[in-house]
Amino acid sequence: MTAPKKYIKINGVMKLNPAYKQWREAQQGGQPASTTNNQALPIVSSMQDHKALNESMASYGEPEIALAESTNATIEIMQEPDISIEAGMSPDTMVDELGDILNKYEVPIGLMNKLMGFNEFHVLEFLIDDSGSMNIGRPISRWQEAQSRLKEMIEVLAYVPFNQIEIIFLNRSDRVSLQRQGRDPKSFMADAYRQIDAAFSRPPSGTTPVLEKLQHSILSNQHINIARWFFGDGLPNGGLIAQREITKLLVNRPNPEMNPMTFISCTEDNDQVEWMKDCEEIAPYCSESDDFKEEANEVLRD
Repeated sequence: MTAPKKYIKINGVMKLNPAYKQWREAQQGGQPASTTNNQALPIVSSMQDHKALNESMASYGEPEIALAESTNATIEIMQEPDISIEAGMSPDTMVDELGDILNKYEVPIGLMNKLMGFNEFHVLEFLIDDSGSMNIGRPISRWQEAQSRLKEMIEVLAYVPFNQIEIIFLNRSDRVSLQRQGRDPKSFMADAYRQIDAAFSRPPSGTTPVLEKLQHSILSNQHINIARWFFGDGLPNGGLIAQREITKLLVNRPNPEMNPMTFISCTEDNDQVEWMKDCEEIAPYCSESDDFKEEANEVLRD
């Protein structure tokens, strides 16, 4: 009997295929291929965190705490040579190197599973608001905030497989296109940062044609999978009518699971970006994100 596919996606999470598990147990004479812990799992950011946690548990005479099934599956996937090479690393180093980045930004290790899914998208598209209001802000401008947050995201992406990254703007025709091209994360990152810094060296100016840009991106790319992010600070051209049209566009876009939309607000003026939060509430696979302080305040308000 041919072995079934080892890993499959279940509700958007990469897991060990139950059919493979049964096949493997049959090959092992009925011995369980794995066991599942019903205990709630703590949040850890790296394998070092997990090791320290279990050392602490052992010091109290408590049993070790296992990683989530999906995390274990992801770690196994990352140790496959073709996957690690696709991310510019060796099977022996990929888990630790990505773990170091997650630890740097205090990201739970369980999100490795989601990060490894980026290679299912043909394009990762970042749409940047380069309207005049992005000059506002002290000690750093909204424009500088967008640049900084974009580079942080690129740093994480440098350590996972992806196909293509496109960075485009609302007003200017500049476009930054990034591909791995066999490079290791640090080499890729250095080139990406150089191109991003060059694109952001020109000050922002113009209006906010968000609707027009999203329409063009979604309607002209209906047959490919694109994950989209929009960095912006205010209301779109066209006001309330445009806001409603953006929401309608996102609600009705084809295959939303494989065309997710994330709004990243670059302002402390919540009234100006409330329309993004409204989209998040209505459109499938759509979210809005502030900085940590604003996200924490939103949780407290809810």
